[in-house]
Amino acid sequence: MEREAARARMETLREVLARYSHQYYILNASEASDAEYDQLARELEQLEREYPEYAVSDSPIRKVGGGISPDFKTVRFEKPVLSLGNLHSFEEFADYAGRVSQWLSEPEPLDWTVELKIDGLSIILDYVEGRLVRAATRGDGAVGEDVTANVKEIAAIPEALTEPVTGQFRGEVYMPRSQFARLNEDRLSRGLGMFANPRNAAAGSLRQLDPEVTRERGLSAFIYEIRELAEGPAIERQSMALQRLKAWGLPVESHWRLCRQADDVRAFINQYETERPPLDFDIDGLVIKLDRVDWQERLGATQKTPRWAMAYKFPPEEALTRIRDIVISVGRTGTLTPTAELEPVLLAGTRVSRASLHNEDILRELDVRVGDSVFVRKAGEIIPEVVRVERSLRPPDAMPFVFPSRCPACGSEVVRVPGESAHRCTAGLTCPAQLRESLIHFASRDAMDIEGFGEKTVDLLLENGLVHSVSDIYRLDRASLLALPRFAEVSAEKLLQNILRSKDQPLSRLVYGLGIRFVGERGAITLAQHFGTMQGLMSSSEADLIAVPDVGPRTAESVRQFFDAPVNRRIVEELQGLGVNMEEPRGQNVDRGPLAGQTFVLTGTLSTMTRKEAQARLEALGAHVASSVSASTTAVIYGEKAGSKLERAQALGILRMQEQEFLQWLANQAGNA
Repeated sequence: MEREAARARMETLREVLARYSHQYYILNASEASDAEYDQLARELEQLEREYPEYAVSDSPIRKVGGGISPDFKTVRFEKPVLSLGNLHSFEEFADYAGRVSQWLSEPEPLDWTVELKIDGLSIILDYVEGRLVRAATRGDGAVGEDVTANVKEIAAIPEALTEPVTGQFRGEVYMPRSQFARLNEDRLSRGLGMFANPRNAAAGSLRQLDPEVTRERGLSAFIYEIRELAEGPAIERQSMALQRLKAWGLPVESHWRLCRQADDVRAFINQYETERPPLDFDIDGLVIKLDRVDWQERLGATQKTPRWAMAYKFPPEEALTRIRDIVISVGRTGTLTPTAELEPVLLAGTRVSRASLHNEDILRELDVRVGDSVFVRKAGEIIPEVVRVERSLRPPDAMPFVFPSRCPACGSEVVRVPGESAHRCTAGLTCPAQLRESLIHFASRDAMDIEGFGEKTVDLLLENGLVHSVSDIYRLDRASLLALPRFAEVSAEKLLQNILRSKDQPLSRLVYGLGIRFVGERGAITLAQHFGTMQGLMSSSEADLIAVPDVGPRTAESVRQFFDAPVNRRIVEELQGLGVNMEEPRGQNVDRGPLAGQTFVLTGTLSTMTRKEAQARLEALGAHVASSVSASTTAVIYGEKAGSKLERAQALGILRMQEQEFLQWLANQAGNA
């Protein structure tokens, strides 16, 4: 980055971070998530290291907290209330642990206490002889807000401890998820604005001038640190501190763990990134603390953070990055799809460099431009997509994107289909991009399953003019393949044998491979089993098609339009003449078997098989596999990161099976088949 551009970027980042901080700490609301704020802060920190001459003393990344509201009395802390540094991977933790070991001159492994990082509002409690005398927010780390009257309305925080302890303790006030849902329902019924998340609701509820409002909001709290202790037992370890806090009657979150090996820390991290137990409160990561207090004291702290503790932040569901370019791809049906090429960013555990912009309407609605800073997320945890633009970081020369009126692959006219958001190239299979995608789809595993006929082979055949339609696949011979640079005798013979075997695929595979719009794998099977032959399907009317179970008017119209096109009828005739099977084998009735008449839904990530494989095993037993949960669903099979489908099944009282339960149950069903 050029020096002047770096200086301008740093100024912009400081302005944005200051605004987010004010929203978060003073207004109890924020446009950005913690992960988004952390990303911007890391970028500013990196730029300040690279260009120290442009760093300023009051940079947001050097501040703790976000200021004090003038509505409250202030409390000055004798010992600063610090923030935490951040880790984002186990590798970063391993590096940090190594540095701690060097600082202490103590060999690894070290003992660590790992706790859940509650997403709430930091609170400092002072007890004198076991009685609560003062409560304060963290404020800017040096001065906080006196919220004693409000904290006394939180049932989880005792006004009297079980022992006459004098000391200062730190914790987190939060709003339980269940209470958050009730609060927003009540506000909605009264025509009031709803809180965006439990953290904002907790902060707004604690910082009320009327303690009665705080009491009605149903806040709770966890205490996790002994900051000072006037007298009493010597606290030698953080794990001991948690036990003593609980014994004194303070609320302590119970899922913490003492980890004596790095592998224990790794296991705890993995658990909460993949299979965390049900919680009635939000967490945004873990806190990893050196267990021995004397070692904590030896390490000390920087101006902002302790050296003996770090926050481990979970991989963000959304991440901020920049758009390098916007490119248009052409699919097998001619649809033009805009895609953002990104500066690579870590998202939900994987590195992402491209994200979908879907279509022109969404591109215009988001107003995405080359050079913009954008938030991306994984749609359904699979396909990255652009969520929104951070306009405050937009370069002054960023120009609106102009959607092409000509196909970028062939130059043909692009039209927008009435009633749809899609733009399509009008050239059909004369468009090289559409032909390429059609060939890849036709030979794919779920269609004609021609092993070895992937993208590289298709590109090679197209470059050498050997295929112009899917029927040309069956005209390839040994001589033409051997003339290509990637083929030898063995590879050419293997591909030809795979092409030959594909001729015997059932009609349903061929129908799916032809790429008829709105006809997926399941629809192709339904059509093939209903009509039995390609001739029967091709000669059917729209009314005949609509009469087929699970075939709607849109699909029926699309099938009819496909077979009415002379070029498509010609290709089917050529395939038949080349020996490709045109019938669906009888006796493969999916409505027979031990699971006939039952409907199943698959959700989440399965570890022992793909969802497609699980679907095939269920269908082989006569079951129907649906994409959504309804009252007629027999059972929901779920793996890791299951979402709304599992929640809906629970609400409807539908049977739910984890993957291992499903496998055992499936084995029993197969034995009865």
